[in-house]
Amino acid sequence: MKRSKILEERRKRVNPETREAVAMSFLIVDRIHDILDEKGLKQKDLATRLGKSEAEISKWMRGTHNFTIDTLVSIEAALGAPILQVYHTDRTPYEFEPMIAAEPAY
Repeated sequence: MKRSKILEERRKRVNPETREAVAMSFLIVDRIHDILDEKGLKQKDLATRLGKSEAEISKWMRGTHNFTIDTLVSIEAALGAPILQVYHTDRTPYEFEPMIAAEPAY
């Protein structure tokens, strides 16, 4: 496929942080697809588990959605598998323990 010179010039001017954000979004979507495949699930199943429409999940899975931490936590819980792992140079990776919702203390 022939590339447009105008488009290529615009790509060169994209902020490196924006490029990194888009790349990370695609990695997140790839991970979600991998989990779905491993579990024999479809996007429709994820939508049902999250109480979302299939159309909304489809938009997320295009790779340009700006996932919030809350959304990622919800997806991890719905799929029962981690999506992201955070590292800190002077700490070991955090091991998650199941949390149980409790009534707020007054």
